Amino acid sequence: MAIQWKKYIFTLNEMYEDEEVEKGLPKADLHAYFMQKELCNFDKWYTLHKQVLTLCIDLNKTEDELRKEMNRTTRYQINKAGRDSLSLHFLTEPKLEDIEQFTAFFNPFAREKGIELCRVDKLMSLRKNGRIVISYVCHPDGRKLASHVYILTKRRAIMLYSCSGRFANADIPGLHIGRANRYLHWNDILFFKERNFQYYDFLGLSINKEDKAQQNVNTFKKGFGGFEKIEYQSFVPQNWRGKILVLALRVMWRNQLELIHGNKMPVFKYLANIEEK
Repeated sequence: MAIQWKKYIFTLNEMYEDEEVEKGLPKADLHAYFMQKELCNFDKWYTLHKQVLTLCIDLNKTEDELRKEMNRTTRYQINKAGRDSLSLHFLTEPKLEDIEQFTAFFNPFAREKGIELCRVDKLMSLRKNGRIVISYVCHPDGRKLASHVYILTKRRAIMLYSCSGRFANADIPGLHIGRANRYLHWNDILFFKERNFQYYDFLGLSINKEDKAQQNVNTFKKGFGGFEKIEYQSFVPQNWRGKILVLALRVMWRNQLELIHGNKMPVFKYLANIEEK
């Protein structure tokens, strides 16, 4: 699966999984390969590569099996949220205004968390190619409590964005919003299982043991069970603008443990213990 979108002045072609990339891709400054079993163009000059870890849920399992894989806390919170009169909404063909509404919900959350704002151009490209689903869980009074955005490939539903309304709804206890978010994740899993996707992908686990915030996110994700998987990302410039972008990314990511330096393949002790699937 491939999409094209624009990041600032740069045009990117993004390719996901090891699916055969469509021929005749439009010209771009950079080709970015995600969820690969091996590196792409590893010997080519000015390329950038990462070895990453992700968490996937096997949707071929039965609903009972998936429930049993959860830890006790996650299962309890989901069951309790099921009695909170929450409503669920799935947008399989989002309109322009749906993208705008999600952006308006996500960006205040992103500012509070200090993370990158919503990449609207990317969402628009996913929408154009029919590769996006947006889900919401809402309070009984209609207020949005949490939302997720997914990239769709042939086999996977990949969580691109996850956000909650805990900063905007001070009168609703954070515990209630947290369990609503878990409830939404669980119903997303069932939604994609019913549509015959093979995997629900949480899009990454942090391998930085010193980052407590990211380790807390890891703990949240692992509460749903699943299996850990090593994958690779490659960023291959197609012209001088692409080389500038790669240089900027190398500087920005220089402290990330996932980054492959030079031509040496990293085999982290943590990743080395992960079984390939």
